[in-house]
Amino acid sequence: MPNVDLYEVLGVPRDADAAQIKSAFRKLARQYHPDVNPDNPEAEEKFKQINSAYEILSDPDKKARYDRFGTTDDQAGPNPGDFFAGGAGFGDLFDMFFGGGAPPRRKRQGRDGGDMRLDLKLTLRDVLHGAERTVSFLRNDPCSGCRGTGAEGGKSPEECSSCQGTGQVSRVQNTFIGQVRTMTACPTCAGEGFVIKDKCSQCAGRGVQSAKQERAVKVPPGFDSGMSLHYAGEGHQGTGQGRSGDLYVVLQVASDDRFERQGTELLTALEVTFPQAALGDRVTIEGVDGDVELEVAPGSQPGQVIRVKGQGLPALHGGRRGDLHVELIVRVPKTLNAEQERLIRELGKTMGEDPSGPGPGILGNLFRKKK
Repeated sequence: MPNVDLYEVLGVPRDADAAQIKSAFRKLARQYHPDVNPDNPEAEEKFKQINSAYEILSDPDKKARYDRFGTTDDQAGPNPGDFFAGGAGFGDLFDMFFGGGAPPRRKRQGRDGGDMRLDLKLTLRDVLHGAERTVSFLRNDPCSGCRGTGAEGGKSPEECSSCQGTGQVSRVQNTFIGQVRTMTACPTCAGEGFVIKDKCSQCAGRGVQSAKQERAVKVPPGFDSGMSLHYAGEGHQGTGQGRSGDLYVVLQVASDDRFERQGTELLTALEVTFPQAALGDRVTIEGVDGDVELEVAPGSQPGQVIRVKGQGLPALHGGRRGDLHVELIVRVPKTLNAEQERLIRELGKTMGEDPSGPGPGILGNLFRKKK
């Protein structure tokens, strides 16, 4: 992010401590998260800036570098001329590749915590009104026996003598262009930069233990399956100077046999009899949040759709509810008693049909297009 003040991005003073920076990041991340601002490229770009600023200002080494020089390696690549600025010459550049150069930095002690995902199943009624739930989950927290150090009694791990705490060891090879130095992970400490000789008996030196957590979750109306709620720093906890992971609660809408959802619109079906379709009727059907009265007009046809305004679902960011669409399915009786058969035959004659002759007859003609 060239030419952007990272402190201004997070809205904190330049002397802000780690807690202030983290609090500001969480607040802004919730405000500008893409799931909260769909189809808003400005919010998405702002969210990227917030993440980039937090990544730098939450790291003590990167923050110190930024405070001193106004930039870090994470913001912009080096300018070729920078190698010769401030007294650095070609020899220094050569040493970086063929031995010499600045020694590797000590690795900060601790481990970053991983992100977590929880799936939360909700109903169409929850989509209509929103929901508040409490989710329970197990996450890695710093071990209470060693306070996250991994060493018995909470002692500090010892700096690795093989790599002097850098987590890396160098290897020099002779080639036809001279000596070439390569860096690899230290085999003694497995790249950690420290060793634990007396491991904590409670966590076996891992520094973390599984602990049950609860989190209140507030779900807004109008959500859809696959959307997620993001809680920064509430995933698996880091140890030492490591960062904590994030918690993502992914929303899932359970299927409902009564309705098919298409965005804010709901589709359902209603069976009516031939007399109801022919003569019309007023019926009550089940809506997503209560009964809905429906007017079946005289002469309604099979497959006809009746639209009930405002009986669908709300949009995610508010506004008018969608509509309920009801498809009519005219039910044809499979068996008739003698009186019913006589009446239908009489009806057929008045309509110029001969129900006793070949062909589908009056009811068959009415429904021959519905298979």
